Amino acid sequence: MIELKQLLAKYPWEDRWTKLGKPMDFLFEFDLRVTREEIWPFLIDTSSFNKRMELPKFSYEERNGVLNGKAKQIGMDLVWEEVPWEWEYLKEIANARIYSKGFAKYLRTYFILEPHGEERSKLFVYFGWIPRNIFMRLLLQFAVPTIKKDFLRTLAGIEEEIINQKSNKPKVLFNTAISFQNEFQWVHPEKLEESKRKFKEVGISETTTNEIIEYLKRANDNEIDRIRVKSISQLLDLDPNEVLKFFLYGCRFGIFTLSWDVICPHCRGVRTSVQKLGDMPPDDECEVCEIQFNTTEQNSIEVTFHMHPSVRVVEKQFFCAAEPNTKKHILLTKHVPAGKVFSSDLLIKNGLYRLRQKGKQKYHLVEVNESNLDKEIVWTEELGNQEIQVKPKPGIVFQNQSDEGITIVLEERKEDQNSLRPKELFNFNEFRDLFSEEAIATNLQLDIGVQTILFTDIVGSTRFYESTGDHGAFLQVREHFVKAYTIIREHKGTVVKTIGDAVMASFPAPLFAFKAAESLQGWFHNSNEATEIRIRVSIHSGNCLAVNLDSNIDYFGNTVNYAAKMQGVTGSGEVSISETVFRDNSIRNYLKEKEMKLKKIDFPLSWTERTDTVYIWKS
Repeated sequence: MIELKQLLAKYPWEDRWTKLGKPMDFLFEFDLRVTREEIWPFLIDTSSFNKRMELPKFSYEERNGVLNGKAKQIGMDLVWEEVPWEWEYLKEIANARIYSKGFAKYLRTYFILEPHGEERSKLFVYFGWIPRNIFMRLLLQFAVPTIKKDFLRTLAGIEEEIINQKSNKPKVLFNTAISFQNEFQWVHPEKLEESKRKFKEVGISETTTNEIIEYLKRANDNEIDRIRVKSISQLLDLDPNEVLKFFLYGCRFGIFTLSWDVICPHCRGVRTSVQKLGDMPPDDECEVCEIQFNTTEQNSIEVTFHMHPSVRVVEKQFFCAAEPNTKKHILLTKHVPAGKVFSSDLLIKNGLYRLRQKGKQKYHLVEVNESNLDKEIVWTEELGNQEIQVKPKPGIVFQNQSDEGITIVLEERKEDQNSLRPKELFNFNEFRDLFSEEAIATNLQLDIGVQTILFTDIVGSTRFYESTGDHGAFLQVREHFVKAYTIIREHKGTVVKTIGDAVMASFPAPLFAFKAAESLQGWFHNSNEATEIRIRVSIHSGNCLAVNLDSNIDYFGNTVNYAAKMQGVTGSGEVSISETVFRDNSIRNYLKEKEMKLKKIDFPLSWTERTDTVYIWKS
């Protein structure tokens, strides 16, 4: 149970605001039929919540790292500066606004959740206003009962939605049931229907096409402002590869556009968007998080799609800044004034987290596990950079010993699983086919993480050319490339480039590459009289960089060089795999299942004094 006096004691008004006028404080209490875990996603999405409350649309503009909002309510212009939000997972959400125009000079809000038995919870909603004048004070006093009724209505609707979902009633995919032709800014909606035949011709199933097009017809502007392929796939329960293929071809059909979005590594907000990969800046900054960062890191770029403006004009609609909803990976963000102490009991479960100060790149790694002994995180300057190991739901104590306020942040370490990264596009054949003009800026090297690289090469090519003649050799070599391309694609690989008679390909995992190598050697086997060409194949996995080579996307680094050098110890009809590939669990299980025997040989590294081991399989 929370009382207004108790809340004001915990969060007293600062002198700088009370100097502007006498505060008006209101506290509502709501008994909910759902748990904190169930209601939390609806509370943090304050934009959707305010829409349910039937509040007016807002517009936001970021200037120097600060959100500036505008709205019009009952004929009055509202203009304000959004104060950075604070929240603690499942417990509390706080925000404030400094108004230059409107009913008030200042507004602060707290949503506080408390458990109430096993299946229920209590929500306390606090509003604190500094009215602009006496008239506005009377107006706000008069409006409070209406505000409380709107909360009751909105929360009742959310409760009903949660209860229906728990009882396995059909999930509603759309936030609006209004006809798309009347509600949204369509320019040529008929293009969607007309494109169905084209999608069918390129091999996309009618089910996938119809599901996505129906979604696009009914989804509101916010839902398709940035179309994320993986999110669409999950929402509609469709194959993500086919959904990606749909949107890539849709770009060629003039229905969508593709953008490369630079993502802040802290807040995960979009800082820069470019239409061409070659326009990607090497560095960027997030004024909100007060950091500068390199765009070439693995998770600094996300690929999204957008409706082409010739089909539909999409304008993102705001009913609130909804900062906690846009940063779901952040479980705690709290401003601690100079010389003050913050303490709380965190409601976090087993997992890895990062604990950091806003504006600083360094962080403490926090491992939460039942087997750990400590029950509390004591964060002091003496902590250094050591890893913190605590039990679930640990306490936290942070003492700000500096002369300035500090904002502390606790966030999940895991990356955004719904982001489509450049490396996934680079390894997608349809992208390389349809967007062959895309190239990385010449001064950039994108870290694309671990790739499995496969090289093929024709054995005895000089003798083959001499015995067959240039014309005959050319025809067979060309057919060899066609067959190699086909087999590589069938095993989820992508041809990165050809070098003379050699092929360089990349795969998402070692097993795909090894199975492709099996098929390649099966076709170019001595027993196949349909071709005189014989090849060798080498495979290695490791970190790679994506670079610009001859205006194409190429892979570079030790992994590529190592895989190419392995050709030197690989003979005709053989597949060589590195120690790294051999140790992969999926490879080991496959070799055991197929009872395949590999020969272990030394691999002298001519560029060092080291000798490694490779494993040879002969078809």
